[in-house]
Amino acid sequence: MKINEVHELINYYRGMYKVLEQDWQKSAQDQGITSAEQHILWILHFEKEATMSRIAQLGLWEISTVMQVIKRLTKKGLVDVQKNKKDLRISYVTLTDEGKKVREETQNYTYKITEYLHDFAGRNEENRKLIDQMKEFLLDFNKHFHGEEFSKWVKHTSKSSD
Repeated sequence: MKINEVHELINYYRGMYKVLEQDWQKSAQDQGITSAEQHILWILHFEKEATMSRIAQLGLWEISTVMQVIKRLTKKGLVDVQKNKKDLRISYVTLTDEGKKVREETQNYTYKITEYLHDFAGRNEENRKLIDQMKEFLLDFNKHFHGEEFSKWVKHTSKSSD
């Protein structure tokens, strides 16, 4: 692959990510939270209960970042943190009723990127196949950089998002 092709690809993906990031920020801000806080609410929605390490793994963050965000979410009354009685080094995080409510509100937000993807894929069969190929590429990319566990989790949670 030529350097100019890599340049194009990287910058087109960056442009796409900016749309996604803006959608997430707007959705989160409308609920009085940050996009990182929103992401953790979604992780906990799918996991029901998770350790700090598990949240870090699934959110692609450092553990120190997760601990800071969880502290803010706890102060806002959106999550509850309980120590493992047998091993006090381990904490389990769950959504509170208020956290569930806020997460549900973010689900109702209209995301520009989702609308575009639905529109693009719905135009014709060729576009639908292109989206499927893009998913395969992104799956391979994420397996390479983030591991099999992360990729399996994304696939698993996508089934419960229908």
